[in-house]
Amino acid sequence: MGDMFSDLEQMGFANIAIDDDALFGSDKPAANKSSAQAKEQDEKSDQEYEQEALFDKKYECPLCDAKFSQKAVRTGKTRLVSTDTDLHHKFKYFDPIKYDIIACPKCGYAAMGQKSFDSISSLQRKLLKEQVQASFKGLPAVGELFTYDDAIVRYKLALYSCIVKKSKNSERAYLCLKIAWLYRDKKEDMPETEENYDEKQKKCEEEEKSYLQKAYNGFGAAVQAEMFPICGMDEMTFNYLYADLARRSGDIDMARKMLGTILISKTATAALKEKARVIKDLL
Repeated sequence: MGDMFSDLEQMGFANIAIDDDALFGSDKPAANKSSAQAKEQDEKSDQEYEQEALFDKKYECPLCDAKFSQKAVRTGKTRLVSTDTDLHHKFKYFDPIKYDIIACPKCGYAAMGQKSFDSISSLQRKLLKEQVQASFKGLPAVGELFTYDDAIVRYKLALYSCIVKKSKNSERAYLCLKIAWLYRDKKEDMPETEENYDEKQKKCEEEEKSYLQKAYNGFGAAVQAEMFPICGMDEMTFNYLYADLARRSGDIDMARKMLGTILISKTATAALKEKARVIKDLL
């Protein structure tokens, strides 16, 4: 998808020449209310809960030394409802993954999580200064709460930073996976009254599918060169995720192969084997 980073043009990054081939490295309600009124009240309550769950966390950019604050989620303020087959957690009230990216408003460097944000080598600093900071014109304005579009832009900025600093393929793949989740959640959260609803739904579906494919390709490259754990996953958990991404990407043979490694494994947990059987049934 040639316009993968078109969202970043507003921040000064025009004509980024990175396509799918270059994305990864070569390393291996109440009764007296109408339903509409009840939905509006529920949404208001969700927004209030989201506001209460957030606080301004302070950061210092390791690239330009700027000090800034950004919204972060308080510990214990998320409520898990369910988990998709590709390990995407669904939460009640609001989606906390919208706030996982730390983005410096001065130089444009972004990363997922403070450990990744803070850990840059001298070579990476040089690359980021030349290819990110030199072009950056500022983050787009946001409200008190991040929309899915706000979050997606920040994730793509982190993905671009990740590519520039030559991070591991697994880190790039995980960012692609979370971008896919954001498009999925944006689609599911979209009210039917949204202008151009059908067109926007289709766009979200296409983007989700595209980024799931990117994640699948990236994890495939990662497992050839990286040691476990990969993105915090042990081998069997990784195989499970990779199997579902293979299924969603149409690579049924690979999905069956990965599921087989789990079902015959002596180290995979009973819970993971049961999840693998669910995916096998979906095939």
